Amino acid sequence: MREKEMTGASKVSLAAIRALLERSLSGKGAEDASRMARDLGSVVATLDSSTGLRRALSDQSRDGAAKAKLVDELFGVTIGKECLALIKEAYTLRWSTPSGLADALEVLSIEAWAAAAEAQGEGERLEVELFAVARTIHSSRELQEGIADPKYTMVAKSQLLTSIFGDVLAKSTKQVVDAFVTGTRGRSIERTLALYSNTVVARKERTIARVTSAVVLDEARQARLTAALEKALGRKIRVDVEVDPYVMGGISVRIGDELIDGTVINRLMEASRSLAGRAVR
Repeated sequence: MREKEMTGASKVSLAAIRALLERSLSGKGAEDASRMARDLGSVVATLDSSTGLRRALSDQSRDGAAKAKLVDELFGVTIGKECLALIKEAYTLRWSTPSGLADALEVLSIEAWAAAAEAQGEGERLEVELFAVARTIHSSRELQEGIADPKYTMVAKSQLLTSIFGDVLAKSTKQVVDAFVTGTRGRSIERTLALYSNTVVARKERTIARVTSAVVLDEARQARLTAALEKALGRKIRVDVEVDPYVMGGISVRIGDELIDGTVINRLMEASRSLAGRAVR
């Protein structure tokens, strides 16, 4: 499920565990991000395999300690500690449907793959090459049928795509291609590709802060704004500034679909300046 299709509690909870994912990956390299992506994908596959398990873990009336014990029993020796901590936190949150968490973890798995690509300097290539892969698959009925055919193993399907694209794709793109071939979750390959491509693009948009200011921001103020946003969001942010003397509140920031008003921004900047002042004393 695409993030935009999520509603209510699931959307709020996704934002919460996304922040935890970003903190977990902050300062980490491609190997750690790839491990997180694989671990999250493994958890999604396990959840998809059992309706009873999804219901048991999403049941808000069930004791939290019992849920944590079940998560440990299921995943304790198969996934990394940081992913395990994320899963345990996720089950303390509310989800609109029993499948809501699995849908959210799938989105985060894709975002972790994107983070791995960025760590390898292949973020832009991943976005472009996913589009090229989607276009190639869309143009070939035989390829679509081959990927969808249940008699072929996931390894065989991955090898089929490798035989077509060869060494043209970046390492990170190959990893993502393998992931979506094994993770269609009952969707068509085209819908799955669309989900992956849209999620990668949306993540990139969340690394760009589009700032509208009533006045020109000098370098010092722009640096404070960048530092404040990065601290609040737990990830690197690029700030693009546009001047509009009529902007409400003097300044606004849009990151992806989120609009942050001037009051919040000024508080963040003041906190950042205060912390910087303490650091130099």
